[in-house]
Amino acid sequence: MKLQLGILSGVALAATLGTAGAAQAALVVVPTDLLPGDQYRLVFVTAGTRDATSTDINDYNTFVTNQVTGSALANALSGAGLTTTWKAIGSTSAVAARDNTGTNPSSTGVPIYLINGNKVANNNADLWDGSLQHPINLQPNDVISSNLVWTGSVYLGTGFPQNQLGGGFFGSAAAGRADSVVFSGWIAETTDVYSTAKSLYAMSSVLTVPGNQPEPVTVPEPSSLLGFITLGGLMLGGAVRKARK
Repeated sequence: MKLQLGILSGVALAATLGTAGAAQAALVVVPTDLLPGDQYRLVFVTAGTRDATSTDINDYNTFVTNQVTGSALANALSGAGLTTTWKAIGSTSAVAARDNTGTNPSSTGVPIYLINGNKVANNNADLWDGSLQHPINLQPNDVISSNLVWTGSVYLGTGFPQNQLGGGFFGSAAAGRADSVVFSGWIAETTDVYSTAKSLYAMSSVLTVPGNQPEPVTVPEPSSLLGFITLGGLMLGGAVRKARK
């Protein structure tokens, strides 16, 4: 009976650990296809919304930064030993999105990933070539979004004439859709009155894959656990017999 109980406990332990691992694997802040020392960026779409009336790009940068505070993304970054700053993928009349985020195609840049490990772009030029490899549709608490997103931009990463964040002549700004990958969708799907509330895209500063990634903890299968228990019992019994001699 004790042996059966031990086996059942092992099965329950393995199932519990498997479930916990699955729950914590949704957000990926260190892409699995990179090596220690490789550099990359992360992107997400905010769960919170705001208007696009400000002409100061720093207001939008502060907004997206605050969206990370207390989120599952913040916990994942902390657990990986990573710190970063966040910038809005948006253009005002004074600052273009590609300059605000440091992704101007004049420099090669680094690969850009969604916060679940899916690659969005290979480098700066790929980000602003008219299409994405994956939509920027994941919020910091691991919720998929199809929200409209303020960008004030065209697909080249520059301001949408008269429709930048802060409003142009018509008091409107350009917006994209978080579930789209084409230029006319992800960044310039429509224009709307800039006093309405929408999400924003956020991009991290350049991150580096840590060189001291911990080895994964391997939990033996129940049959292996039984073998270890049996072997341990035999070794202990041998030691006791030797001590009695």
